[in-house]
Amino acid sequence: MSVLIDSILAILAVYLALQCLLAPRLTQTVFIFFAFGLALALAWVRLGAVDVAITEAAIASGFLGVLFLDALRDFSFTAPNKRENLEAVHDPLSRNDTKSLLLPRLALWLGLGLFLLIALEAVWKIPDGGGLTAAAEALLPESGVEHPVTAVLLNFRAYDTWLEIGVILLGLLAIFAVGGIKLYRKPGVAADDPLLRQVILFFTPVLFLFGAFLLYFGKTGPGGAFQAAVLWGAIGILLHLGGRPVFSVIPRWLGQLLLTVGLVFFLVLGFLLMAGGGALFEYPPAHAGVLILIVETLAAISIAAALTAIFANLNQMKKEEPNEIESTN
Repeated sequence: MSVLIDSILAILAVYLALQCLLAPRLTQTVFIFFAFGLALALAWVRLGAVDVAITEAAIASGFLGVLFLDALRDFSFTAPNKRENLEAVHDPLSRNDTKSLLLPRLALWLGLGLFLLIALEAVWKIPDGGGLTAAAEALLPESGVEHPVTAVLLNFRAYDTWLEIGVILLGLLAIFAVGGIKLYRKPGVAADDPLLRQVILFFTPVLFLFGAFLLYFGKTGPGGAFQAAVLWGAIGILLHLGGRPVFSVIPRWLGQLLLTVGLVFFLVLGFLLMAGGGALFEYPPAHAGVLILIVETLAAISIAAALTAIFANLNQMKKEEPNEIESTN
């Protein structure tokens, strides 16, 4: 029965991924993306990686979903004289366009079939002892943590995690490149919303403490830097929505330090370990636990700052857009 459930879930995830690429309308793409993120989260749960599932659901279906819906609203509420042009761009594909996409779709399906064959071959060759799972559990005492997923992400394959932090930072740099480096000029004072004010007062300490708990609990159970970062990033987003943008009240150099400290410390530590005769990100077993906790803490701070900055910058750009359109006209 579990094999049937896993097979259906795998087929569903691949189908939703293809639909995200091939959907003819923006609204369909956004809502299919929500479903795809939830399917991936369920897949990670089935694989036993609950902490990765939490991150997938929080960032993919949560944080990115909010940004996509916000962008979709901008496309939906367009001036009548410009809406026709947008509808012409995003209308369903014509017959000629559909025929021209037959070859790319065929290539996608052939690539998918090849990938599935390779995956089935890899599953068929898994040894009786459990493959990589058994190897990870055997080396767990030397990893510095007690949770196998944390051991893999922060020790055995730490360079993957380092690259993931870099990808988030590159996404923020891309936003700067598109909108210009206008760092967090304080927007107009937000309306005094008593409900939002109470939400900020209540949830700020709760989110901070729960994020710190997930960060520390990641050594022994589901949790870690990305889970804590999502919660801490939510604090920054709440403060921004309440008219208290974080990056407007701190010095610019401090904001840049918060954004880069996780990535830079991770890399510098790796080079220091190499200088000491080890491999990149190969922690000494005696100090692995402490080093992983420091790396995760700084990574969580940088990821949270990046998520806050992404939301704040996009929100600021959206507010400035009408004025820029009027000035160009």
